[in-house]
Amino acid sequence: MEKLGIEPKLLLAQIVNFLVIMIVLTRLLFKPILAILEKRRKEIREGLEITERMKQEEAKLGVRKDKLLSEARSQARVIIEDAKKQGKVAERDIVDVAHKDAQELLRKAGQQAEALHTSMLLDLRRETVELAGEMAKRLVSAVLSPQDQHRLIEKHLKELEVHAKKQGS
Repeated sequence: MEKLGIEPKLLLAQIVNFLVIMIVLTRLLFKPILAILEKRRKEIREGLEITERMKQEEAKLGVRKDKLLSEARSQARVIIEDAKKQGKVAERDIVDVAHKDAQELLRKAGQQAEALHTSMLLDLRRETVELAGEMAKRLVSAVLSPQDQHRLIEKHLKELEVHAKKQGS
């Protein structure tokens, strides 16, 4: 080896130095960075799963609303048809009363469906805000100091209140 210009002691020292540097870098940099990346990946995956569940819940609420409206319309049609059959036999004023009853039932069913829809949307918004707050809390706690976190949370809560008031109007 000396003929090639390689000194065994120097080569051995360089190999040992290289291994020491690899071990130090692996323990101090590589593993913690991988752990942080895995944690972020998990948080993002959880956020996506929650979003997907919320989309599915919203779809279910839409189907339920449509079903309620369909049932209300179906009931209203049945009442109107009955009123028409009775109107052929009964006096004109009985037919007028039946039509008024059917219209009132439709109006009430529409109001009930709208109230249910509004209530479900408010619940969904509330849950979304709570979820977003929790996600932001988890993400922000890893990056900002407690004082910065407090200021940021207060600022966004005020913005959410203003936004909620605008939505409610």
